[in-house]
Amino acid sequence: MIESLLPKMQYAILDLDGTILDSMESWKNVTRDYLSSLGITAAPDIREQVKRRTSQETAAYLQEAYGVHKTREEIISGLHRVIEKKYATTIPMKESGTKILDFLDKHQIPFCAATSTDRHMVEDALKRLGVLHRFSFILTCSEVGKGKYHPDIFLESMRRLGGTLENTVVFEDALHCVRTAKDAGFVVVGVYEEVDSQDWEEILSICDLTIK
Repeated sequence: MIESLLPKMQYAILDLDGTILDSMESWKNVTRDYLSSLGITAAPDIREQVKRRTSQETAAYLQEAYGVHKTREEIISGLHRVIEKKYATTIPMKESGTKILDFLDKHQIPFCAATSTDRHMVEDALKRLGVLHRFSFILTCSEVGKGKYHPDIFLESMRRLGGTLENTVVFEDALHCVRTAKDAGFVVVGVYEEVDSQDWEEILSICDLTIK
């Protein structure tokens, strides 16, 4: 099915979490896993309680709601260590992610990673999985200075690849990222992610092609 985009695909920009790496469940459970490491059982709604909070707000919430007797900075560091360990040791490739990389390599299409996750974490995972060398480069939102609600990371990735809007395809799983890339003028391939399955119908309506 991706073959239909070959005339438009001389370069590709790949999201990592939820597109290439099967990491979304780990992000979903990071606060629960952190509390568990302290011997504290999280409430069933813990993800809903923290998913729209900043790191500082999450730390304050854990102090107040769960009696975590650590500073906010210590809590944030603890949360980071939990997810860093998962990238370094357990997060696997998505089956669809493997197929995407193999397809791009087969057709000799250069590709890069455009990710919201810190560089050292994704490099640890990609290196462990034996695929880091296949990427032309990695670019992170922190390096660009803006998140994926803005097109900057996609446009800068395209510039570094040497592509144009007419010949560069973006692969993404998250609805807001799909919207951003599409609004910027890219051809967009949407990748199904179970954790965000509630957004799939809207992703189908936006993308040029989807992979499930």
